[in-house]
Amino acid sequence: MASVMASATEIDEFLKGPLVTWLLSCLSNPDRVSDYEDLADGIYIHEVYLLIDPEPVHQSVVPSLRNASIRIKNINTIVKNIKSLYEEELCQIVLVLPDVLVIGREPETKLGLENMKLLLLLLLGCAVQCPNKETFIERIKELPVESQHALVDCIKQVTENQDIVLSLDNCDSVPIDVMVNNVKALAKERDRYLQTWRLVEEKRNPSIGNSECQHLAVELADLKSKLRKQRLELEEKSEQLTESRDELENHRTLINRMKAEMLELRAEARSGKAYRDEVDALRERAERCDRLETEIQRYKDKLTDLEYYKSRVEELRQDNRVLDETREMLEEQLAKARKRGDHTLELESTILQYKQAINEIALERDANAEKLQQLIEENTNLSLLSKSNHCVDNQSVSSADLNDLASPGSGDNSLSEQLTSSAQAKALRLELENKRLLSTIESLHENAFYESSERILELEKEKKKLSLQVEDLEETKKRLSTQCSEYESKFTKLETEIRKINESYQNLELQIQVRNDELDNMNREKQKLEWKNKELELNMEINKQLSNNTEEINEYKTKLQNGEKEIKKCKEALEEKAESLDKLTNKLESMEKEHASLAKQIGDQENELKKYNDLKREMDELDSKYQVDKNTLSVLQNDLVNEKLKTTQLKNSLDKLGLAMDDRTDAENILEKILSSPEILNAVKKKLGVEHFNDESSLNNAKLEVDLKTSQSQISSLTSQHTALQLANSQLVAEKEELAKELKQILSNHNELLQDQMTMQQLHEQLNMEYETVIQEIKLLKATLRDVKNESKTMKEQNNQLQTSFDILEAEKEQLKFESHSLSNLRAEHSKLKDDFRILFTANDKLKADFRALQEEFKGDHMEKRKLTLSLTELEGELANRNDAISALSVQLSKYQNKLEMVSKMNANLEDDRRKLMEHVTNLLAQYHELLTHSLEDKDHYHEEEKNFSDKLNNLHRQKEKLEEKIMEHYRKLESCSSSSKKKSFGANLVRKVRKAGSELINKSRKSWHEDSLRKDRGTDSDTSLEDVRSKQGDLETPGTRRTLYYSGDEHASSSTNEQEEKRSRPLLDKEKQSQSQEPGSVLVYNRLTAVLGSPTSSPYSSNVPPTTPDQSSQGGLNMPHTPPVNNPVWYEYGCV
Repeated sequence: MASVMASATEIDEFLKGPLVTWLLSCLSNPDRVSDYEDLADGIYIHEVYLLIDPEPVHQSVVPSLRNASIRIKNINTIVKNIKSLYEEELCQIVLVLPDVLVIGREPETKLGLENMKLLLLLLLGCAVQCPNKETFIERIKELPVESQHALVDCIKQVTENQDIVLSLDNCDSVPIDVMVNNVKALAKERDRYLQTWRLVEEKRNPSIGNSECQHLAVELADLKSKLRKQRLELEEKSEQLTESRDELENHRTLINRMKAEMLELRAEARSGKAYRDEVDALRERAERCDRLETEIQRYKDKLTDLEYYKSRVEELRQDNRVLDETREMLEEQLAKARKRGDHTLELESTILQYKQAINEIALERDANAEKLQQLIEENTNLSLLSKSNHCVDNQSVSSADLNDLASPGSGDNSLSEQLTSSAQAKALRLELENKRLLSTIESLHENAFYESSERILELEKEKKKLSLQVEDLEETKKRLSTQCSEYESKFTKLETEIRKINESYQNLELQIQVRNDELDNMNREKQKLEWKNKELELNMEINKQLSNNTEEINEYKTKLQNGEKEIKKCKEALEEKAESLDKLTNKLESMEKEHASLAKQIGDQENELKKYNDLKREMDELDSKYQVDKNTLSVLQNDLVNEKLKTTQLKNSLDKLGLAMDDRTDAENILEKILSSPEILNAVKKKLGVEHFNDESSLNNAKLEVDLKTSQSQISSLTSQHTALQLANSQLVAEKEELAKELKQILSNHNELLQDQMTMQQLHEQLNMEYETVIQEIKLLKATLRDVKNESKTMKEQNNQLQTSFDILEAEKEQLKFESHSLSNLRAEHSKLKDDFRILFTANDKLKADFRALQEEFKGDHMEKRKLTLSLTELEGELANRNDAISALSVQLSKYQNKLEMVSKMNANLEDDRRKLMEHVTNLLAQYHELLTHSLEDKDHYHEEEKNFSDKLNNLHRQKEKLEEKIMEHYRKLESCSSSSKKKSFGANLVRKVRKAGSELINKSRKSWHEDSLRKDRGTDSDTSLEDVRSKQGDLETPGTRRTLYYSGDEHASSSTNEQEEKRSRPLLDKEKQSQSQEPGSVLVYNRLTAVLGSPTSSPYSSNVPPTTPDQSSQGGLNMPHTPPVNNPVWYEYGCV
């Protein structure tokens, strides 16, 4: 069975396992076990066993040096010891023992690993159950927890389980199953050992076969050569044994001498000890004195240190106070910071509220803008009404027929003047309010800007001041930190210097003590050396005798060396001859093998020759067949030629008979001809016979042609085979000749080798004879050599002893000289050291004084530093407060800026609205001029309008007079009333009613007048002159003129109904209600004066009017082209619709 090798991982796992770790922990130096082979040698296992049993039964464990036999012996001894310990001391029987041969020969196999585990298990069981088990258990406890658990399981396998070890005490309690299993295992082991014994016996007595007989001679020669070598080795080892025995005897003699010397030395040592005890007692007293002095000095130093520690404790207390103060300051700052944080949160909430307010204000602003837009529209409507009123008044004044009615129109003028004055007053108030609001906005802008700029400047100044203060404080802080670091470095340097001085002082004291001890020792050794000097003088004489003996020994040595050289030469010659013999035997074996191979080759060649002869015979047979086929072919060819001749003759005869070959198709004609002539019949019969013969011959001919072709193909193949065989034959012939030559050479070589073998055998016999003679000579030489060696050894020993004693004496002499010289030097050094010590002591005192002064300076600087740090923290707190104030102010500034932006945006929006209004006004003025020109183009229309107006005015004057009379009558009736306030209110109400009635009448008259003018305008001819129109326009444009403007919404329509005119003349209140959702009414009538445009003091909106946009022009309801405003002053009137 081939044993399976264990892998490297399995070996590593075993080495890292609990059993090996326990074994290594028991060793004094576990690093010695480098690999598994060191463990398998058994030395370290034996060491552990010696800890268990210090006096084992078997003690023959030696380093194996990787030798399997030594390893087997080592492990066998260990197993025997373990077995004896279990049986004798522990009263237990080991059932399963490890296989010693497997561990010794194949330790790295899987079986070897298992057996090694078993061995270590048994060893662990011994260690746990031996008398020294407590030490082993303590070592197990020192191991890691995992390995401890694993070792516990291993111990249970040995102690509790009865499979490996059977305890005699617990035999009764062992179960029957376990006992049966143990018996089975023992039976298996018995069978296995029987099989191995049989195999060994078979190997010892093997049946030698016929095939192995040839190699026995060679093996015999090898064995003989090995036997010779082993004999030589045995002799050498026997010689070495004798030498080692001699050396042992010499060592024993030396040991006896040494023992005698030891006894003498012990006696001397006892006397020396007595003296030493006395010296030691004196020394102890001196040392006590020195110790007391040093202790006194230490106590003095401790007193100084105590003072220093007291001052240090005070400093630390002060530091603690300062730190408490700084902590309080920092806590206050932290509280402030927290308050600031809360304040910031509140500010954020207020910011959010302000944002909401801003959004609300923006919404209000949008609503105000919408209201403003509505007001602007109303303003435009009012301006248009004023323009129409102005035009109506101008027209009424310019008429020539109205001069007579000037007196009755004074009441109307008074009403219109009141209305105009009230409107002008309102306009002036609005303008004043607008100017005041603008001035207040500008002043607010300026104040806000100045306040914010002043605040920003103040904050920047404060910020600069604080930054300068911070920079100064940082500079002071840096300066103080640098000073502190310098003082600290000085302090550390001084401390290190003081330590060095103290260390040097202690070293000096130790050196002094050491030198004193050395002095005492030197004195003792001096006395000893004086005694030894006397002994040396005696030994000098003995050395002279030794020198003579050494010369004789050197002569013997030279003779020995020469003899050893001759022996080496003989040995080398013998080894060379043995090697040459081995080479020749190897050559013989190789030649015999070559001879056998050549014989095989010859047999193969003979077989090939037989095959060649067979092929030759076959070729001859084929040649004979070929000749027969050739002859038959020639005969057949002749027959063919004859047959062809016959067929030609037949054709000729048929021609003679008159039967051509073409007429064969007319079979009836041919038959008739043949039957008619007997000659032809006979000829035909002959012909038929010939044809029959021809057919048969053609068939035979075809068959022969086929045979011919087949024979030709066979012939060609045979020729190719013949050529190939001829080539093979020629090659075989050449090979045969070469083989014959080689056979001759081999035979000759074989004969020569046989002759060489005979000569070699003769030489071998001669060499054996010479070898035996040489061995006898060597034996004689060795005997003489031994005698010489023994003599030389004794002489060497004597010489060495004398030489060593002489060397020792010389060394002691030199040491005494050196020590005497060093003693004088030590005394001088001692005096110097004392002086140095005094100097150092004074320097130390000075340094201590300087150190205390520096400490005081350091304390002062430290106090200043603390004060400065406190001031710095306070300034930092102030700086933080200032920074917070700056941030709050910056927040306010940003708020003001936001408000400013809002106000500026509002102002810009208002300015844009104002510009738009001015543009709208200019557009309306332009439209007004265009409408005037358009309405006064027709002269007839104008005259008719004047007539109608004068009639209506007369009617109105009459009605007015009647009303005034009625009012006067009513006043007269009410004179009896007592309360003046009631009268006034009644009169005011009456005036209002009269005004309303007057205005309604005027509107009615104007409406009827407008209708009449439109009717007449349809039928009038265009015979009006441009000069009249220009004169009317000039009258309108002059200041103080009054005209009424009638604006019709249906300009492009050619006709207008009465219903549309009535709709246009609705009151103003109804129109204002519908102005937000509808366009302005179709007819606008203005009859009250509002302002005079074109004059320098007309309106604040008259300057720098931008051009109108299409949207703005469309708001007025007219798409007329824009005409630039004339500088002439024009009156616009305010009225109602």
